[in-house]
Amino acid sequence: MSYQIPSPAIAALVNLKPDPLMLFGPERHLILLADRPNYPSIQELREPKLKLAGRQINPKSYTPYGHRGYHNPRLRDLMTGEVRPLSGIPSDATFRSFSWSPNGNRIAFCLDTPTGLQLWSCQADTLECSSLGAADINNSLGGLPYDFVDDHRMIVKRRIKGAVRPPDEPPVFGPNVQDTSGVEGSNRTYTNLLESQHDVDMFRHYAEAQLWLADWTTGQETAWGKPGIISGLNSSPSKEYYLMTVVDEPFSFSVPYEKFADKVVLLDKTGRALTVLESRPAMEHLPPAFGSVITQRRRFTWRSDHPAQVYWTEAQDGGDPRNKADVRDQLFYLEPPFTGEPMPSVQLPLRFGAIRWCRGDLALVVDWSWKERRQVTRRWWPEDLTRAPEVIHDHNWEDEYADPGSFATVTMRNDHTVLLTRAEGSKLVLQGQGHADEGSRPFIDLYDLASGDTERVYQSTPPSYERPLFFLDEHPDWFIIARERLTERPNYFLRNLVTEEEIQLTDFEHPYPQLRDAKLEKVKYRRKDDVHLSGDLHMPHDFVPGESAPLPVLMWAYPQEFKDAEKAGQTTSSPHQFTRISPLSPLPFLAAGMAIFDDFAMPIVGEGDVEPNETFIEQVQMNAKAAVDRLVEMGVADPKRIYVGGHSYGAFMTAHLLAHTDLFAGGIARSGAYNRTLTPFGFQAEERSFWEVPDTYIKLSPFVHADKINAPLLLIHGEEDANSGTYPVQSKRLFAALNSLGKTARLCLLPYEDHSYAAEESILHMLWEMEKWMG
Repeated sequence: MSYQIPSPAIAALVNLKPDPLMLFGPERHLILLADRPNYPSIQELREPKLKLAGRQINPKSYTPYGHRGYHNPRLRDLMTGEVRPLSGIPSDATFRSFSWSPNGNRIAFCLDTPTGLQLWSCQADTLECSSLGAADINNSLGGLPYDFVDDHRMIVKRRIKGAVRPPDEPPVFGPNVQDTSGVEGSNRTYTNLLESQHDVDMFRHYAEAQLWLADWTTGQETAWGKPGIISGLNSSPSKEYYLMTVVDEPFSFSVPYEKFADKVVLLDKTGRALTVLESRPAMEHLPPAFGSVITQRRRFTWRSDHPAQVYWTEAQDGGDPRNKADVRDQLFYLEPPFTGEPMPSVQLPLRFGAIRWCRGDLALVVDWSWKERRQVTRRWWPEDLTRAPEVIHDHNWEDEYADPGSFATVTMRNDHTVLLTRAEGSKLVLQGQGHADEGSRPFIDLYDLASGDTERVYQSTPPSYERPLFFLDEHPDWFIIARERLTERPNYFLRNLVTEEEIQLTDFEHPYPQLRDAKLEKVKYRRKDDVHLSGDLHMPHDFVPGESAPLPVLMWAYPQEFKDAEKAGQTTSSPHQFTRISPLSPLPFLAAGMAIFDDFAMPIVGEGDVEPNETFIEQVQMNAKAAVDRLVEMGVADPKRIYVGGHSYGAFMTAHLLAHTDLFAGGIARSGAYNRTLTPFGFQAEERSFWEVPDTYIKLSPFVHADKINAPLLLIHGEEDANSGTYPVQSKRLFAALNSLGKTARLCLLPYEDHSYAAEESILHMLWEMEKWMG
């Protein structure tokens, strides 16, 4: 059939102008702005695509498939309010990969051409742009394809000159054969993996690159380092040394390229290799438990407050969190000339997570445990290893109400980040969401290093909802906030923490004034085992619960696992937040006169040693029944016209609700997985394999219960879904079963679409299908 369009009121909510890119320069009073694209067309999605090693590559441009550039770049000066366009660039061109030089004197970016990306740049004072080199940048693996050395020099990743592309049609030499390794391990059901020698040749061709040192003052480039498949490049704070991660062959046919064998090489500023810090095999056989890691050196990073000190961590528990160990990870480091024995540093009882540097007597290290849902932040002294780390926060991440926040950082002129301090270095800055039963109120706290006390210095105040985003690096009294209200979309402000002075940065208008007065109510209720639940109820502006006639309702959810029933019912949103209507959400159907119960709580609780999935079906039944009963009790819902839906794991939930309850008039399941035997090494938060708990996998497969699905079910799926586990065959097989069983179902496959849907035609048609299904 041809693409269809929903009713005008719903269609009007598609393709609204998105907010622009906002990129602050190091001087922080200058902001680079660029317009974001709207949804692409189906024709744009039909651009060439290679599916290799878990990547999707545009073979014409050596870029990630589907990435689209920005338009109309311009510079805004906060001091004067002046907005100036970049000059000397094609007026109808698109651009990507914008970046500021460390001192803020230059802006670099890439021009999108039909054959690839070309490097462009301008001085921040003149904004007169020029190009350097051909449109031969290799950005196949994504990321920023260049790295500033200083204001006038950068390292650029380009294609291998003279490399010959393998033919499109693979030669037929014989069968493709793979052998098992005999080593136990588990991997999720990855998509788009290498399958043949031809795939290997194609991936090598598109992934290999040569780095060049480009000088904007002379216009010259010189080769830097050796060519290879370069997956990472990070400079030391001094810019004297570099860490380069290079993918090694043979390539794996079992995991995506991010898990391929590789080596970490240390180079000097000329690109000369000094030493190989580690060679690592492909990550094909990690233990199945969450938190499993390789036994080789990993997580290499530079100490941000030191000219050139390289750190890494090594597992002390065999890489398996199921093994008992007093120390799970230990940090090590090396200094120039990097020829001595590694120096041991902090030992961690949990799995290493992150480091936040500051100075010789202050750094923070985070370690965590999945089994305990625990995250610990410790203070340590990098230059006094005789002092044991001290715990600052020991937090259960399911407990949103007790979340202390995250310590703020600022970026130095060498592009490395350090902790933001105040009061002459005696205090750190915490930013948090401020979740509470009455709704979220984001905050800024000061943390006293000596006493451990916190002082609240800023908090969002109703009826506004204000989110502190980041502090200005050079002027840390100033920070950026996003402010919104229920009927006012987010706008951005520059605010002074001390004087409370503000500068408004944007003035975005309401994107859909026809729904400005729609009602939002945070509805709270309990399921029969007394777990507290809540959801966001959106209603037409003229609807009065209990007085107006009950409405058709679309309920939309996404299950989440918890180990603690009390924490499962916590509120993590605010009644003062702007109702942002994404066409991929259920909210467009407000325009059709329906009520929407969005993000209604769907906790799956497994306390103690009980795994949540053992009672998944029983708990989704309880969650849904409690929600439906509450909506009917309020006089909102017509019980004969309640529909349920979800995307991905929410689609999985939807199929179960139709199979195991009679609460709904129909269901909408988008991009879901319905046969868990096709994801045998785990899914979502399930870390046990099919062979450990086969009964659980079978019971949790809606496909097995297809004969119990009596309400009509609409299945929508992208034909090129590359998400792990949600292959399009999942929807095809469930539909085939429903068809053979005489059930009422409809299957809509969207051409060229991935796990989420991108093209305007696809989104409009999806909304048409949903509207028709509930009509």
